[in-house]
Amino acid sequence: MTILPRLTAEPIMRILCKKTDTLVGYLYQWNNGDLQPAWLNDAMPDVRYEPMVEAA
Repeated sequence: MTILPRLTAEPIMRILCKKTDTLVGYLYQWNNGDLQPAWLNDAMPDVRYEPMVEAA
């Protein structure tokens, strides 16, 4: 964790369930470099991360 305040964040990865491939959350990166998961429901242990697809 850095000493800079967290002001803005953007999603950088989708969090998917390994068993069902359903979306269960997003991984955000804050302006100071910190990473934080944002779960749609409860946190899950068996997940995989997939990069966000950038719009053209």
